[in-house]
Amino acid sequence: MGEERGLLRAIIAEHCEAVKPILGRHLPNEVENAVGIAVGKLLRCGSEENGFAVFRCPDCGAARIVAFKCKSRFCPDCGVALAAEAAANAQGRLLNVGHRHLTFSVPSELRGMLFENRKLLAVVARAAAQSTQEAVATRCRAHVLTPGVMATVHTFGRDLTFHAHVHVLCTEGGLRSDGVWQPVHIFPASQYRRLWQYHLLTGLRKAMKGNRSAQWRIGRLFRKYPRGFNVNVMSRYRNGRKAAAYCCRYTGRPPISMRRIVGYDGKFVTISYRDYRDNQDKALRLTADKFLLRLFAHVWPRYMRSVHYYGLYQPSRRARHVEEAVKKSRDRRSSTEDSCLYRCELCGAREQIPKDVLEYFDAIDPGLPGQPATFQCQSCPGIMYPLWWFKAE
Repeated sequence: MGEERGLLRAIIAEHCEAVKPILGRHLPNEVENAVGIAVGKLLRCGSEENGFAVFRCPDCGAARIVAFKCKSRFCPDCGVALAAEAAANAQGRLLNVGHRHLTFSVPSELRGMLFENRKLLAVVARAAAQSTQEAVATRCRAHVLTPGVMATVHTFGRDLTFHAHVHVLCTEGGLRSDGVWQPVHIFPASQYRRLWQYHLLTGLRKAMKGNRSAQWRIGRLFRKYPRGFNVNVMSRYRNGRKAAAYCCRYTGRPPISMRRIVGYDGKFVTISYRDYRDNQDKALRLTADKFLLRLFAHVWPRYMRSVHYYGLYQPSRRARHVEEAVKKSRDRRSSTEDSCLYRCELCGAREQIPKDVLEYFDAIDPGLPGQPATFQCQSCPGIMYPLWWFKAE
């Protein structure tokens, strides 16, 4: 794995100087500036030039120098750590209910507009979230239904071309206006397509007000795509932990996995990818300069976010409603039960934990949303979880 990550660093180090003079002709100014910062961080990552700490033994005086990492999501080393950190943060935010994964694709006619103006990517994320919230709300007409939505914007396709799309995680249900959790298991793709088209084009039209050329291009897409834009209703995750594991894969990672760089001879780079059109594995051979231009096109400008939260997961709304949502989504014990059956994850030992003990521990340490109180097993070093927790996995 270290050699694979070093390969990308070597490609950038050997060819970045040749690519720098032409970046302005191929990338927007804000992306070009971000590339300069990201490349500098990557090349200094793990070296003393990036700063270091010295650890000295008090007995023998031996010293060890530990260089600092760059902590950039563009770096193949630090990107993995950032992805794990993002997953941990998401696990603390996601509710312990089923989640559905949806992918919203931007049509090719709009990608050039988004390539030149990266601020419009926030409009794309908002349109995907609005479509999801509106579709889920139609499942309950008697009350206003608020789901939790996490939207992650990606700009890269499998062959590193600019292919803007949004990965959405949505709770399978929502909190009703009367405080009741309403499950939702129906996600009709046809409904999402039309809503996605409407909210995306309406949002872009409002953001591009005054640009007549953009207004014309946006308006004609209503007629060209009468069935709406492409939306794929994909995997289902049974609880918050599995949804957070998905989040680890899709947040913080570089545009290309290092395993997909299958060849480099100093001049040409060969990458492998699976073409979604025919589901066939293919290889793409590019000059090192063209490879870097494709790669650099997906560097995010500074202070721009790729992950957005809406509905119950929106920070302002979460402060008001998450306590009720967590109670509805995590409390699977009946109010008439006096105890809850726990099982050790290692030895399988079982024990009935009194209800008043569980309430006490929940009061002094609520923990992460969707996670129950845990106890140390008396028979082995394992941790004991409620029996329903294993069934949910």
